Amino acid sequence: MNKTPQAMTANADDSSLWTRRTIWLLLGLGLFRILYLALDPFDLVHDEAYYWDWSRQLDCGYFSKPPMIAWVIGLSTRLLGDHEFAVRLPATLLGTGSLAFVFLLARRMYDAKVGFWATLLAAMTPGNAAMSLLMTIDAPFLFFWSVAMYCFWRLLERGEGRWKWIVATTIVIGLGLLTKQTMAGMLVFGGLFVLLSKEDRHEAIRPTLYICAIGALLFLAPVLYWNYQHDWVTLHHTSEHFQGEPVSVLRRVVVSLEFVGGLFGIISPVTFFLFGCISVFGLFAFRRVGRRERYLLCLSALPMLLVIGLSLKQRLELNWPAPFFSAGLILVAAWALGHVQLPGLFLKPAEWRLRYAATVGAIFLAATYAMPLALPMLGLNGSKVDVLVRLRGWEELGNEVGTRLESHEAGSQAMIVTAGRAVASELAFYMPQHPKVYLWGDNQFPLSQYDVWGGPEETDSQDFLLVSHQGEEIPLPLKMAFQSIEPLEEVEVEVGPNRKHAVTIYRGQGFRGWSVAKGIQADQQTMHR
Repeated sequence: MNKTPQAMTANADDSSLWTRRTIWLLLGLGLFRILYLALDPFDLVHDEAYYWDWSRQLDCGYFSKPPMIAWVIGLSTRLLGDHEFAVRLPATLLGTGSLAFVFLLARRMYDAKVGFWATLLAAMTPGNAAMSLLMTIDAPFLFFWSVAMYCFWRLLERGEGRWKWIVATTIVIGLGLLTKQTMAGMLVFGGLFVLLSKEDRHEAIRPTLYICAIGALLFLAPVLYWNYQHDWVTLHHTSEHFQGEPVSVLRRVVVSLEFVGGLFGIISPVTFFLFGCISVFGLFAFRRVGRRERYLLCLSALPMLLVIGLSLKQRLELNWPAPFFSAGLILVAAWALGHVQLPGLFLKPAEWRLRYAATVGAIFLAATYAMPLALPMLGLNGSKVDVLVRLRGWEELGNEVGTRLESHEAGSQAMIVTAGRAVASELAFYMPQHPKVYLWGDNQFPLSQYDVWGGPEETDSQDFLLVSHQGEEIPLPLKMAFQSIEPLEEVEVEVGPNRKHAVTIYRGQGFRGWSVAKGIQADQQTMHR
């Protein structure tokens, strides 16, 4: 039966209302996140400082990731300066932008009300908050994944101007591949949907999707060339993620349950429970549900099933399944509002379930935002209940080290650190001088981008500052490459009971070169075999 003009007008008004509500939600959330960043509640995490150091040496590839994270941070800091707000602002913009495309896809598939609730559920999760505040790889990756889901669906609609969506899908997936290797999952699970959907199966014998996939993969050409020049270091590093340790079956089950339990925390309990139920019963009813539901299941439940299986093999990071929740939450909202029927599901669809999930999520979200601000006010920063203790004290340490160096008239623009990647990157960012930092390691194979960069050559007997953990000697091969090394000062920063950052600063004179130090190290290792 055709809808009456009055019904069509009512539907249009309803869609406009929920669209406006979503726009206000996104604008309010984005503004709140920007203001929250301006409060500067905690120091950069190690990865943020590490990626910032990447951005100072822009390239086509890096040790563990494609170059997008460095390019984005580099653009922001070159425009706004080298400070925390500039490093993290892209995360807020991209994280909030990814929610906008969740709404657009849900509205396109169902209606604006489904879009609003899917967006709200995604926003009311601690995981989304963290990804939108910390400039790690997840914020740009989640953004490109969300945009790709929308563009690929528009491509499969086969409407007028389809070529625009072919180009858009190709570019977005290509940019995602330049962000994180797992963007290839969009090609895999998108292709799987095409094969499993009787309405779309004919696309498998047409050139359109193959052109799209090949075009997206071509974005990796500079990354592959960079890896070719660096002994395929990224490939070796990535393969290590899938090498499980030999443990008992019981231990594997325990580790997997810990992983699933962690997801209840970062997604919020009710929302993750609904996601899990809809995913399981959606897979059982896969052949009976509609084309839209199959698309969402292929981009949520199926990859999540793979992740859960992988968690039985090895310990996984909680951010790994992050992109799969976007499609899943659209399906949750569509089910609760009566657009999806799942035979056998013991829950009855009802809008109040969405309100309940969003309310519980908001409580978890508020606790997430409040913790960095509340702990110092309560005098609990650095205590046993301070889960952010590992993030504290780096700014103070950097300022202290920089001040001490100036007092010794040793304000060099380069330094060698033996205390690990975290100390190297945090000092590089927080020291007022922003020195060029080299990291010395005893490893034979690269363990970080600092190992790929190597150390200073052609120094012409240059003097360097050296930083080590307090109480640790400068490694002998590095020491022997200097004419002399003298301690300048020890720096300690208290970050909690029985916890501190403590380093010793040295001045090394007459450095003969990184290759000399590495040569001495190689000779020592040969002698000990």
